Amino acid sequence: MNPSITIELQFFLISVLWGGILLVVYDALRIIRRLIRHGAFLIAIEDLIYWLAASLFIFAMIFQKNNGIIRGFSVIGMLLGSILYHFAVSEELVKIVTKLIRTLLSPIKAAFVQVGHFLKLITNTGRKIINNLLFRLKKPIKSVKITLKTRKH
Repeated sequence: MNPSITIELQFFLISVLWGGILLVVYDALRIIRRLIRHGAFLIAIEDLIYWLAASLFIFAMIFQKNNGIIRGFSVIGMLLGSILYHFAVSEELVKIVTKLIRTLLSPIKAAFVQVGHFLKLITNTGRKIINNLLFRLKKPIKSVKITLKTRKH
């Protein structure tokens, strides 16, 4: 086979691989979004950062592997890699990894909930004690103030 065709075939296969890798990274972002609720503004910022980073990585790959020459087959290769990954494993992988992380984090979450309940109990009890103490001290404080005022005159 012609060496230039071999080089272009390798570049095409690398482009397919990069398309899949880019979608794997985006799936990681999707998993994070499923674990931690995001508003529309934050999602837009994350997507902007993702696409800026993806652009830089694509540019670096094209620059390194093909001297910066953008070839149609490299774009098609990246699209093909993304599509293959998406339809082959993307949805199931996101579901499984999300469920796995939630399962692994559930004992930690339960511990934080228990600590939160305990802290709430302590603060509520402390607040009741302080309020009760202030209520009981109201009359003595008032009488001390009156006594101090009468002594000044």
